[in-house]
Amino acid sequence: MMFNKKGFTLIELLVVIAIIGILASIVLVSFPTANKKAQDARIVAAISQARTVMTYVYSNDGNYLAFSETTPSEDMVALNAEIVAKSPATWHVYKITTTGAAACMYAKLNAKADYYYCADSTGKAGFYTGTAIEGTGNCNVTTAACTAGTSG
Repeated sequence: MMFNKKGFTLIELLVVIAIIGILASIVLVSFPTANKKAQDARIVAAISQARTVMTYVYSNDGNYLAFSETTPSEDMVALNAEIVAKSPATWHVYKITTTGAAACMYAKLNAKADYYYCADSTGKAGFYTGTAIEGTGNCNVTTAACTAGTSG
């Protein structure tokens, strides 16, 4: 007896549906991590652009006193909004020494716990770990510099 086979069997269709389901679940599980990494990349880019604004403020005024989070300059409004929107909680800080001789800023990142990005007026920038970046000597009012922690 000869059977004329047209189409797929039920087992073949179920196997294909199962494979598609497994692949879809893998993609859905990895999506939140990718989203957090994308937000972190945007924070790092915004802080890097803000460091350029820091240089601009210093070249115009001779100090960093106009580089402020509370009353951001026209150049900083969009960057500040981006950092605030992407950074978790309220972990985004600008620091200026009382004389305005130095400035720095940092933001907490999303993908890893206790992970920050810091940039200062000396040109130093990097990733830092720690539970409280300011408490480790980083980006405080006295030094306004990114110094402690693990950079890279």
